[in-house]
Amino acid sequence: MDSDRLVEVGIGLISNFGAKALSLTSVARQAGVARATAYRMFGGRDALVSAIVQRELGIMRGKMVEWGAGEPDVGARVHKRVVESLKYIREHEALQYVLTNEPEEIVGALVTAREAEGPSLIQMVVDVTVPELDDDETAALYPDARGGVEFMVRTVYSCMLVPQSSLSDEQIAELAVRAIVR
Repeated sequence: MDSDRLVEVGIGLISNFGAKALSLTSVARQAGVARATAYRMFGGRDALVSAIVQRELGIMRGKMVEWGAGEPDVGARVHKRVVESLKYIREHEALQYVLTNEPEEIVGALVTAREAEGPSLIQMVVDVTVPELDDDETAALYPDARGGVEFMVRTVYSCMLVPQSSLSDEQIAELAVRAIVR
């Protein structure tokens, strides 16, 4: 049993029972390994949560590259990334469970009260996205690459937290393009 498998089991547990039910004991039980094995791999729940977040950030980084590939211009790439991000969020079982049943867990991850607690989820997504931008995107985003990506991420997360809207995903994406592409 490797740590990647335990991370997968952890995500499955969140999908079915929520973030509050996530523990190394529950992951070990579900994975069919000794509790000591899970503790040896992660040391504690925080390390497991961190591994889950890192896995999801890696997936998101890959998706951002994939969603931008083949789009002819910066505006089209931003538009596609916003639309696809919203779709991805709606189809993510673990995230949807937590949004429906434990929204305070997501809000807590999106904002950080003190710098000592580390970066917010928004900052982490921006950090993994900016290096993946093509040169033309870096030059075209307003007010700069980091600010443009942050606005896009904040827009998507705002829609995630408050999904009811009179705007379609296409309209939300178009507004994001107008806001951040020069």
